[in-house]
Amino acid sequence: MKTTQQIVESIDSRLSELNREIETLDAARSALGSERASRPTPRPRAAAPAQARKPTRRRARRKTSRSGDVVPSGRLELLLSENGGMTTTALAERTNGDRDQVLILLRELEAAGKIRRSGQRRGTRWHAITDDDRIRERAAELAGRRRRAA
Repeated sequence: MKTTQQIVESIDSRLSELNREIETLDAARSALGSERASRPTPRPRAAAPAQARKPTRRRARRKTSRSGDVVPSGRLELLLSENGGMTTTALAERTNGDRDQVLILLRELEAAGKIRRSGQRRGTRWHAITDDDRIRERAAELAGRRRRAA
């Protein structure tokens, strides 16, 4: 468990790191010819004693590839008809496509009445609309008309 002093030193270290980054970004903005008058210059903070400082290590960021295969909508329909409900991410992985492109195609297929979605946000699953689903929906519609007529 960290002591209070260690927590304070950690906060000070992070603040000085952020202040350096702000200065770098302000210098870059100035070099591009755009001054920000509304942002005050950050004041320097008192540095922790030299013996208490630890060198900061930066984590290497993993480069994400946004380029995936172009996914045909027929492939998505086929996958959904073979499997039950699938998430957008799972479909993108199975087709080796870009998640955003897959999501756009799924919404277009939904608007065309070929698939439906269930759940919300991260729990969203996509399902193919089968002939059984259409028959069940039509039967419910006819039953509702019959009740209203009687």
